[in-house]
Amino acid sequence: MTKLHGDTSSLKPSHVRLLQRLGERSVLPDRVLGPALARDLLDVALELNRRVGLFLDRRGRVTSVILGDAHSMQLPEFDRVRGVAGRLRGIRLVLTHLVAQGLDREELADLAKLRLDLVASIHRGPAGIMADVAVLSPPPPDARETFITATLPTVPLALLDPDHGPPARPDLPVPFDVFIRDREAQLVAATARARAEVDGTRAMAMVVHSGGPTVEARTNELRELCQTAGVALIDLVKQRRPHPDPRTFFGSGKLREVLVHALEQDVEVLICDPELSASQARTIANLTDLKVIDRTMLILDIFAKHATSADGKLQVELAQLRYNLPKMVGKGTMMSRLAGGIGGQGPGESKLEIDRRRANDRINDLERRLEKLKKQRDQKRARRRRNDVPVVAIVGYTNAGKSTLLNTVTQSKVDAEDKLFATLDPTVRRIRFPNEREIVMLDTVGFIRDLPPALMQAFSATLEEVADADLLLHVVDATDPDKDQQIETVESILGELDAGSVPRFVVYNKCDGLLDEDIEVLERRRRGVRLEVTRAFFISALQRPTTRELLRAIEHHLWARGRTADPPTEAFEGEPADVVPLPLREPDD
Repeated sequence: MTKLHGDTSSLKPSHVRLLQRLGERSVLPDRVLGPALARDLLDVALELNRRVGLFLDRRGRVTSVILGDAHSMQLPEFDRVRGVAGRLRGIRLVLTHLVAQGLDREELADLAKLRLDLVASIHRGPAGIMADVAVLSPPPPDARETFITATLPTVPLALLDPDHGPPARPDLPVPFDVFIRDREAQLVAATARARAEVDGTRAMAMVVHSGGPTVEARTNELRELCQTAGVALIDLVKQRRPHPDPRTFFGSGKLREVLVHALEQDVEVLICDPELSASQARTIANLTDLKVIDRTMLILDIFAKHATSADGKLQVELAQLRYNLPKMVGKGTMMSRLAGGIGGQGPGESKLEIDRRRANDRINDLERRLEKLKKQRDQKRARRRRNDVPVVAIVGYTNAGKSTLLNTVTQSKVDAEDKLFATLDPTVRRIRFPNEREIVMLDTVGFIRDLPPALMQAFSATLEEVADADLLLHVVDATDPDKDQQIETVESILGELDAGSVPRFVVYNKCDGLLDEDIEVLERRRRGVRLEVTRAFFISALQRPTTRELLRAIEHHLWARGRTADPPTEAFEGEPADVVPLPLREPDD
């Protein structure tokens, strides 16, 4: 039975019957719309002074009648899923315009979003019934899109009749059944070609910014995050405004353009920067079938992939639960569950409430387990203090080369990749200086600007090691154009961790790619920084000889602060092989 959609409460019963009879009509499969049905559809719309539309399947049967108001029309949702892998919906939309005007932006957006076979608007003109038509077309061979929207200028409805349409008009969708089969085959081929060219989940990024020199660095960082997460970033769209729109993130008009563009590119995920609110995520998700995430969720996904230890997995799960808990929203009482006995009347406990309660229970359980692990780390730190073993922590922005430096100095094989957050679980290695002096070197999680609070809170126990260190090695990627902002970010996070007063060396890494004058500029710049230890070192973490001066300075510093018993040796004039890596164990084992 044909479904009637729209507000019919103000209609006469006779008008309702007219609409219902429209739903019983059909047209020949090779026609977009028959002239008799078009005439009756326009008559009903003009009599009601409201827009009326029809969904027709490829057999020409009317499947839905849609009633709007004088200016707009809300389309119903489809029960069945189609339109994947380049296929079309198998449904065309024919609607009325009360005045002579072409298809508007909303109607073209519906064509792309729902992957309709065709959208046609009809109205009366001097030459009779006129039609504006839009269809999806395959893109040029060298384009990145999977389809484009092709619109036809206003034409008489008679030209859409295969018995009258001249063959000199190949842009006309006639005969319709042949046209739409060929068009769908072209779109399927275009989609397969586009997906074969891209490895990974296809995504589009939406960035809101207020201008300034950091915009380019922030967008580049978002691209690197996508690469690390295995996401193929097809396009990145920026909008300059003081703050994201509280409802739609972008402005509503700009968002609609972006969504249509995302559908053209066969995008599966939308990534928003900065963080989305729950209402913004719902609004964008309701406008499209695409998955919507933000930068914070992307970082959490990267952490979940890279967590290998039990400690790291627990902390990532805790961060995800804390982040998602405020975003759990329900749909009234439609998912409610009744309880038995006294107090169980009414809608009962909703599924949302159950999910929230389970999430809170899981958070409490994770916090208890992490507290036990924290006590174990406290005991290890206490043993190191009793044995008077100095701790040197390597900190810095993500992908600055911290793990590579640890591998070079300690001859370890810690996983070190050229991607963000390759290291998630803190790594401890012991090395022995000449005269039997030992230290512990600690590799930590990389920092990033606007570090999600959920991650900071979940990883606070692990990052306590930084505040208890005797010396910090702040590793900086000297080749990054955004290094000054990255240094400020790291210093800010160290302050939040109560590690702002811990002495540190600034280690500029990847200096083999710099000129001598560039290094001189960096050295002059560091002299003005107010830190307890302001000395800067210029190394290449892949070249062990460049770390000699750094290792000698570490020994001098620890001896000057009384952390080693004997004065430092000058043995570093030879190969740094005098620094002996030791097996990973606690000092009192």
